[in-house]
Amino acid sequence: MSTPSILVVEDELSIQRGLQEQLQREGYRVAVAGSVAQALAALTARPDLVVLDRRLPDGDGLQVLHDLRARGDRTAVIVLSARGQPDDRVQGLEGGADDYVGKPFHLRARLARIKAVLQRRSEAPVSAATICFGDVVLDVGARVLRCSGRVVELARMEFELLLYLARQPGRTVSRNELLDRVWGHDRFPTTRTIDYHVLALRKKVEADPAAPRHLVTVHRVGYRFDP
Repeated sequence: MSTPSILVVEDELSIQRGLQEQLQREGYRVAVAGSVAQALAALTARPDLVVLDRRLPDGDGLQVLHDLRARGDRTAVIVLSARGQPDDRVQGLEGGADDYVGKPFHLRARLARIKAVLQRRSEAPVSAATICFGDVVLDVGARVLRCSGRVVELARMEFELLLYLARQPGRTVSRNELLDRVWGHDRFPTTRTIDYHVLALRKKVEADPAAPRHLVTVHRVGYRFDP
């Protein structure tokens, strides 16, 4: 198995060098970029993971994330940002980030998050090609949702959330577990992010979103998927 390669996109040299040196000590192959333009050029080397700062001299680092996802590139991305508000985190995760970390951060904690994202990406997918419930077909391989034969657009994290719940029908899943296993971190400033995504999903997959049949709320705990 080849050594994972990581692209660090950060214009603050102390942070850039600190991450680069620590990751290299851990055995990763590391490239660095200090701007949106440099990052887009460096992506031609197809790294396994991108550590992406938002505040760059030539724009918002999310431009890099949007460029990747717009062309169907599923490279793992962890966003770093001094913007710690929940809406900023949701914006990054909705844009397709695998994780979103506020500054300042501890380098060892950052390394643990990188290892966790790479581990999740390396896990073998579940073999089921489709998951069906009611008039809904979730095509896992194509990452497409169809309701009554009509394709329904899902945001990336909506798809991941629905897939995680649908793979364990009848089991109550806590919000903390969803934050850990779907968003990829144990702590988050608010669980409203999950509630927001569930509400959005209900509007897309439930015949009556106000009286959901498949995405069921378990009071004070989390959610349960009923086929």
